[in-house]
Amino acid sequence: MDKSHRVGVLVCAQASLASLGLLMDVFRMANQMPGSHRFELVRVSNDGAAVRHPDGVLSVDGGVALLAGADLVVVPSMWTQGATAIEHNPRLVEALRDLPEHVLVVAMCSGAYMLAATGRLAGKRATTHWLLAEGLQARYPEIQIDAADNLVQEGGLICSGGSLAGVDACLYAVQMLTDRATARGLAAMLVTDLNRGPQSRFMPSLGMRRHADKEMRRLQDLLESRCHEAWGLGDMAARVHVSVRTLQRRFLAATGMTPVQYLQAARIERSKDLLELERLPVPEVAARVGYQDRVAFGRLFKKMVGMTPAAYRQKHR
Repeated sequence: MDKSHRVGVLVCAQASLASLGLLMDVFRMANQMPGSHRFELVRVSNDGAAVRHPDGVLSVDGGVALLAGADLVVVPSMWTQGATAIEHNPRLVEALRDLPEHVLVVAMCSGAYMLAATGRLAGKRATTHWLLAEGLQARYPEIQIDAADNLVQEGGLICSGGSLAGVDACLYAVQMLTDRATARGLAAMLVTDLNRGPQSRFMPSLGMRRHADKEMRRLQDLLESRCHEAWGLGDMAARVHVSVRTLQRRFLAATGMTPVQYLQAARIERSKDLLELERLPVPEVAARVGYQDRVAFGRLFKKMVGMTPAAYRQKHR
């Protein structure tokens, strides 16, 4: 006998059409697979009426009452309109807030804004597109936003990073509703991996430079050009003539990273150049960027790049 899973899809004028199409295709593809699991897609809008989207009128199946009995609710990406989506869709936010605990929720990319507005992420970890992480964190300081992760699960709440990371989130939800074998088979049909690693691989490794803090820019230049040297917070602060506390506050505000995170990113970026361009043993690469402990270097490299130094070298030969 087939096992049916009801999947509620939130539709609003701020939603990314690509995100909506992507998530619906994942579950429709799942319905083509052999096996007993089937997914019933139910499209829901704030008032139950068709949605006037900038790219056309989007049909829906009804209002939030249709979420009763749902096994999973998916919030598509809102791209840069997360805050606007909250303002214009209060019933959708309330419905997300009032879902029973056993109902899984997937928030794709900036769909995390709507989930955050329910209060259900307070005190929990979450992620979103790396470009939007700083704004989401500022709006909801009670949530721990980890922009490096492609996927974050806290109980039945699943958040994904930017754009195509939504596929990862949907696959993970399929795994939770069915089993790993079903999710792996679906990933193969979608021609993707079940776990594609952190989105930190796609983030600007040395942060953003669109800021007006000249002292912090000068320190960024120093850390990049002399990343192999031993830097303490006191050394960094002395270079720009501020206290350690002021350094940490201003550097984070300017770059979105702590000074230590920036130094680590500079070292990893330099090590990638060495792995691509030189034939040095990995321990020597580690030493040239300031790490005497090869194991610690390898662990950090894999966390930030998504693969080992040796695998990175092999891939970029």
